[in-house]
Amino acid sequence: MKKLCVKGQRANSLRRAMTRSMVLTQILVLMLFAMVASLPIISIVSSEQGVDASIVDVISAAIKRNDAGDLELVDIGRLYGISRQYPEFWFYAADVDGKSVHMGPLPAEIDNIPLNLTRITSANIADIGTPAAPAAIIRQHESDAGRLWILTAGGPKVGMRMLFSLIYNPVLLGLMALLTVSSILVVPLIVRRQLRGVQSLADEADLIDVNQRGVRLSPTAVPSELHSLVRAINSALERLDEGMERRQHFLADAAHELRTPIAILHTRIELLPDDEDRSRLMLDIARLANLANQLLDLQRIDTDQTTFRPVDLVEMAAQVTSDMAPLAIGAGDEVSFDAERDVVMVSGDHASLSRALTNLIQNAIAHGGAKSIIKVAVGSDGSLRVSDTGPGVAEQYRKAIFEPFHRVVPLDHGAGLGLKLVKDIVDRHNGQVTVGDAPGGGAMFEIRLPLAEKTSAAASARRKETAPV
Repeated sequence: MKKLCVKGQRANSLRRAMTRSMVLTQILVLMLFAMVASLPIISIVSSEQGVDASIVDVISAAIKRNDAGDLELVDIGRLYGISRQYPEFWFYAADVDGKSVHMGPLPAEIDNIPLNLTRITSANIADIGTPAAPAAIIRQHESDAGRLWILTAGGPKVGMRMLFSLIYNPVLLGLMALLTVSSILVVPLIVRRQLRGVQSLADEADLIDVNQRGVRLSPTAVPSELHSLVRAINSALERLDEGMERRQHFLADAAHELRTPIAILHTRIELLPDDEDRSRLMLDIARLANLANQLLDLQRIDTDQTTFRPVDLVEMAAQVTSDMAPLAIGAGDEVSFDAERDVVMVSGDHASLSRALTNLIQNAIAHGGAKSIIKVAVGSDGSLRVSDTGPGVAEQYRKAIFEPFHRVVPLDHGAGLGLKLVKDIVDRHNGQVTVGDAPGGGAMFEIRLPLAEKTSAAASARRKETAPV
């Protein structure tokens, strides 16, 4: 799949497409220019010259010298072919010594030319030969027989062959090659420069987070042709924000509406006789109340309503452990608390951190198995650890369990929001939460929070001053 994506990106590369289009356009423009420019040239040459000068090469190739040093026609197959196609075709060739060779019906005017022929390099004659082919040309030509002066008429006319010779001219082909190479080298640089704004736009998009609503992309750095795309993306982000806002309002309203009937139900169940059914109902009510509180906590975190103040982790963790101890003991578990220092201060929201620790202890009660030993510990480095002696969490699930509604083992209670809420709270406090293996077996969840060193030292000093002697 990754290879296919890379191939797709190459196939849709703007840089490649622009380079290819630029090269093809330049080649076509040059060829069209050569054709258009050659038409008047062909017209002028045709009117003045009449005969295609390339016939001189054919004539020269057929002339050789014999043993006596005279000129003679040797390979005349092509010349006969031309004569059959052009009955008026003829030529006269001579060297500097006056030795000559000819072919075809020579006109009478040819008798006056040989004396001055070797003094001419190139010339066009308009009134020689028959009325059907009056135009003739004189060309000086280097051949295997030496330097020759060739006078010819009645052969192929100037036409498309000259056009093709102009198009395939080495100068024009070299210019095409130069423009092609320059386009291949320059166009990617131009495209890269023009697309810098697109890259900055992509960097902005990478920073968009679901917890930071109201973020929009800026169109100022991209070409105007992409402004409509930026507006469409911003409109989509606005619709997502509105949807998230409606979801948050719904969760908050639902949680608030649930708390009242849950509280009424809790009061009525408390009035029932103290038996096993009442205990089970009280446990179910506690779970419902916990779910409503979790929904409220999620809404409060998403709307950034947390207030950071100095929090003593030791005091907070001891209080939460004490509050959760009856629930753990009622489930048949043992619970203990330990701290490496008397005071460990962090900056955070007391209610949120209490909720995170409560959820971890509830998770240990729910998944630690029967008669589990739950240990809550506070480290001097700002860590909170909750461990149990249950089956633990397999390594492949250790990231997924922090996703909402994810469960490794299906249960008949809970909504799968507890660990998600823990992670959101810890993230908001710039901390980390991980799960691993407990030293004695089972799972150990660890929260690491940044310390508030000055606040911790001051609180510890005050506590020592007020401690009884």
